[in-house]
Amino acid sequence: MRSNKTLVPLLLAMSMIIGVFLGLGIGGGEQPSKSSKWEKIDQVLQYVEQDYVDSISRQSLEEDAIAYLLQRLDPHSHYIAQEDVSFVNETLNGGFQGIGIEFNFKSDTVYVIKTIKNGPAETAGLIAGDKIIQADTVLIAGLGYATSDVMKLLKGPAGSTVKVKVLRGESLKDLAIVRGEIELSSIEAAYLLNDSTIYVRLERFAKNTFQEFMDAALPLKSAGVKYFILDLRGNGGGFLDAAVAISDEFLSDGLLITYTEGKSRPRNDYVATRKGSFEDLGLHILIDGYTASASEIVSGAMQDHKRAIIYGKRSYGKGLVQEQNEWQDGSATRLTVARYYTPNGRSIQRPYNTFDSEFLITVDSTELGIGGIMPDVEVLRDTAGITWLYAEIVHRGLMHDFVYHYRDANYDFLRPLSFSSYQAQVSDSELLEGLHTFLDGKGFEIDESEWNRSARVMALRIRALLARGLYTEKEYFMIMNTSDETIRAVLRQIKKAEV
Repeated sequence: MRSNKTLVPLLLAMSMIIGVFLGLGIGGGEQPSKSSKWEKIDQVLQYVEQDYVDSISRQSLEEDAIAYLLQRLDPHSHYIAQEDVSFVNETLNGGFQGIGIEFNFKSDTVYVIKTIKNGPAETAGLIAGDKIIQADTVLIAGLGYATSDVMKLLKGPAGSTVKVKVLRGESLKDLAIVRGEIELSSIEAAYLLNDSTIYVRLERFAKNTFQEFMDAALPLKSAGVKYFILDLRGNGGGFLDAAVAISDEFLSDGLLITYTEGKSRPRNDYVATRKGSFEDLGLHILIDGYTASASEIVSGAMQDHKRAIIYGKRSYGKGLVQEQNEWQDGSATRLTVARYYTPNGRSIQRPYNTFDSEFLITVDSTELGIGGIMPDVEVLRDTAGITWLYAEIVHRGLMHDFVYHYRDANYDFLRPLSFSSYQAQVSDSELLEGLHTFLDGKGFEIDESEWNRSARVMALRIRALLARGLYTEKEYFMIMNTSDETIRAVLRQIKKAEV
């Protein structure tokens, strides 16, 4: 959901089609009884298989028919082929088996952005800036492989070995990496924004999300902490149970969090059950147009109970519950079986025919019933410093290219720096001067007037991207949040309430 983020093989979220799951079916699936209502479909498939002008696979026909059928039902029911099941389940399962790197394609080469600390790749000696040009006997560089192709080469069962050839500077190195279990964290950032405010950015609701949330947030709470900012922007959803558990930490015992109901699924209430760890803190929730599903459960519950102030833009509007069923051939289906509702009975689901309608961003969903959570405080995008020059640099990937270039050229200096030392010793002027020289070398025409207008925004983004590669996602957001208009709106609201 974030177009400018690095392509990270260990962070492959299914975004809006992840949905909210009531549960996973047992492999093999319950086979429906034979009915004359479905004989026509079977007869047509048999007819096509036998009499079509060219040879065609019955299995392929069936898979295409099932996929089309589910797609016609609603935007979130879908078919998953056997070879894709493990791939699409990774994010929700909280991990996968592989070598533990973040990478991007740079000049048709696999460029290592960072290695997971103490992971298989780091243990084998792979470092940020290395270029992987071969995996086992397969040459990667220059052959136009897709990200998914490279991932299949590098992933594999824990304990197995992949031999990679890497280019480090001008030298070729051969490394043998023993694959292992790679954990995916749901928490992008958790830190004290100031002495009185906890900030947590939650990327998804996966199997381990609640425990990760508590491990990250609870140590930040102290006697001086009064407020909690929960950032759900870009969070496309996940497991219902994780959303309920986190909501429970902010709501009093007995309060309704959400309920689900469908034609074949009786109403099921989800209620706060215990004393929450953060019930005494003022809650502020950030949402945007990519906040969906489980994120909307949390936001809607807090809004209905007047437990939080919601900031940002209207959320996505996904109020459908998917149930996953795995079939005997290893494939799976995710079928919408119910809707979920906020405590006040609001259905957040937008009409299916509005998913591509841009005009809906300005419509009040509570009045027209078109879905989504409307923020209590709408925050417009901060466009100060966004010029055509800046947009072109970002669109063409030149900013990321410069960050890679700068880090490679200064890696020996940057690598040992703590985050605070990095902030103190790497100046904005140095980064901007380096970017200017880099763009000149690429023959990029620079409008100096627009450059001056965008300088602050460019320096901030370069600094944040560089910090992400050197440290973690947390440091990236610690930098970006210093100029985030939605967070500024929260701090203004807090200050106003304290007067």
